[in-house]
Amino acid sequence: MAEIATLAISTAFSAAQQHAAGKQQAAQVEAQRRQQVSQIQQQQAVETRRRREQLRQAQAAQRARFAGGGISADSGSASSLLSGMARQVDQAIAESRNSNTLQIDAINANAGAQRSNLLSQGRQALLGGVQSALTFGAGKLPSLFK
Repeated sequence: MAEIATLAISTAFSAAQQHAAGKQQAAQVEAQRRQQVSQIQQQQAVETRRRREQLRQAQAAQRARFAGGGISADSGSASSLLSGMARQVDQAIAESRNSNTLQIDAINANAGAQRSNLLSQGRQALLGGVQSALTFGAGKLPSLFK
């Protein structure tokens, strides 16, 4: 019986160590996930600002050309051209945002699977140890069929 108790204590200690290591590794995975997502979001913000600034400059240059030619920027064709430029930039920004969202979703899913796997290792060790203790203990019991 003492052997079973020793095995149980050893199993519990080992499972606790594996659980603590799994928690630490899961925290590292989470920190890495946050860093990757933050980097993507920062790049998206920089890219959006850059595209908006380029649009503003292109529209200003086009308005100047219109004014130089005696055309009002608010007239039909001129206004249509300027708003078309804005739509193209908005579409490019939306496509980039959608691409980044898919990338972030993949990062989140991968990190979630890694964390789940890491945290389950301690439970698996405990269950394996309990099974070993029960198997060991069952072998020590006298058989009713001898």
